[in-house]
Amino acid sequence: MIKLFQWRYLLSISLASFTLFQAEPIHAAIGTGPITCTQGSVGALAFGMVDPLSSQTSTSATLNYECKGSESNASARVCFTFGPLESTNTYREILGPDNSVMAFHLFSDPGLSHTITSTSPLQVTFTTENNVEMSRSITVHAQTLANQTSLFPGSYSFANQVFMTVNSVEGNNPPANCVTPVDGETSSTYKFTYASSASVNPHCSVTTTGSLDLGRVSASTTSTSGFSADLINVTCTNTTSYNIGLTPSNLDKNGAGVMSGTDDTFKLPYQLYLNSTGTTWGNNGNTYASLTNGVKGTGDGTAQLHTVYVTVPSADVKPDNYSDTVTIHVNY
Repeated sequence: MIKLFQWRYLLSISLASFTLFQAEPIHAAIGTGPITCTQGSVGALAFGMVDPLSSQTSTSATLNYECKGSESNASARVCFTFGPLESTNTYREILGPDNSVMAFHLFSDPGLSHTITSTSPLQVTFTTENNVEMSRSITVHAQTLANQTSLFPGSYSFANQVFMTVNSVEGNNPPANCVTPVDGETSSTYKFTYASSASVNPHCSVTTTGSLDLGRVSASTTSTSGFSADLINVTCTNTTSYNIGLTPSNLDKNGAGVMSGTDDTFKLPYQLYLNSTGTTWGNNGNTYASLTNGVKGTGDGTAQLHTVYVTVPSADVKPDNYSDTVTIHVNY
């Protein structure tokens, strides 16, 4: 039995800063209504290391702003809606190479159960007293979408807008929403720009479906051959070229290994092949370019299957169970 072990490589994706910049108000002049607010600093929405072939990644950022009430008590509901407003998608997008799109959701809660959309904004309510200035903040949460395996390696960036709406009224009861003011309420909306960016690095992962087992072979049998279909599964990011090398435990660069019996006294040589016609499969290089006796492929975000063939020139040895360990190298 030949046992195949795997090497894994990690992908690094960093989603960089998510920043709001103050622009001109689009609906009403700053300062109208019982409560007025201005945008302050915004923390970075940074996902850090993200692997689109693996699990989702979550992060959060803090939006800071200041509000000031009139001479009497007043209440406000402040809502943050993230563009594009005309999109029917619940997620936001970052554009990358070859029109590739990385998607992420925005949430109003740390449990990631309440998605921020055009009709369900990030919002907060409060009451001010007697012209008091208040520094306030609210947190936006984010998570990359799952199953984005077709993303191309490269840089991703996109600029869009966020809308801060302040709906205020005299008294201690905040307005019901930020969309349609009723009698006594005044709504002001301010538009800011936010930028999002990310990078996807080429990445591959490898798994095996078991082992290459030649089964029971009679002693003195010559030239025993076998194969294991789809034994090696390689998953790489879209358009990532890879080259697979196989190294037996004796470190032979040309795939000529030796199986050992249970007491390690008797040996059984074997040769690895990449096809049924006898092309040897080894590992004579440690980079994609220098490995000349490996198996090449190009990733598309899905698992690509590879069959391993083996030949044992002679089984004229003591009856026993013979095995060896082969290491898989994936260069990309």
